[in-house]
Amino acid sequence: MNIFTSQCYPDIPKPPAWGAPESQANFCEEDYIITSYIAEFVNTLTNLTYIIYAIHGLRRLRGNSGGPFSFLGFPYWGLAAVGICSGYFHGTLKYHSQMSDELSMLVATGLVLHRVLTFDGTPAYRRNGAVILLGILIPISVYHCVADETLVHVMTFGVMIVAIGVKTRQLVRLRIKDSDVRMKVRKLERFGACCAGLGFFLWNIDLHFCPTLTKLKRRIGLPFGMLLELHGWWHVLTAICAYIFMALTEYLTSDNLALGDRIEEGFVWPVRAVLRDVKGNENQKKKER
Repeated sequence: MNIFTSQCYPDIPKPPAWGAPESQANFCEEDYIITSYIAEFVNTLTNLTYIIYAIHGLRRLRGNSGGPFSFLGFPYWGLAAVGICSGYFHGTLKYHSQMSDELSMLVATGLVLHRVLTFDGTPAYRRNGAVILLGILIPISVYHCVADETLVHVMTFGVMIVAIGVKTRQLVRLRIKDSDVRMKVRKLERFGACCAGLGFFLWNIDLHFCPTLTKLKRRIGLPFGMLLELHGWWHVLTAICAYIFMALTEYLTSDNLALGDRIEEGFVWPVRAVLRDVKGNENQKKKER
């Protein structure tokens, strides 16, 4: 059989195993077109990207003080929760699964924000920071679920993302003294931001040009038409962005920032390549001295 042969999309969707979709959000991917058990097939499977990156982040912490359940591990657990809850939402398209997806985004972002704001404080300062953050996020989350609105949720998420970006840039400037190393880390930071921007752009194309995309996907056929499920690319690109900023947060807020041997150990693409380059740059300067 020729693997490059496309098959036509089914004309009638499969009977939904979880009942008719009832979520407020429903994306351009046709519902239950591949299987009765997954409402949006590509949008569900692409959430594995979040989970894979989270697993790599948690594996890196094995053997460290506290391990995966340490203060450093919380953001990666949040990233895994995003992948699981988002997959649950896209797989069922139910109201409660949509709420779990959207709330997991706030939790994961809040954990990173808490880390960058309180890493150099005392345990009491960290606890107080967590209480304040929860005091803000819990009422917003309750309102979001009860009112079934999106504006406050999106604004809260956006404000936290901007705050993390601003604080990360400050940490790069304050914690990395070598100008060459700082430049390499800033490039990684910009790459992560570009991934998020591209993902947001593709999401909007998926949102505003859905009829055209659907016609094109059906013309191309399966499986290659799946490459035009642009919300799925949003998942992949934002997972890369989230991992970059979580890894940078771990790197910049660790006590052993002084670029020792094997600093890149345990990180994965694209962070590992940059930190390996950073270590090589540092070793070369030591030889020159």
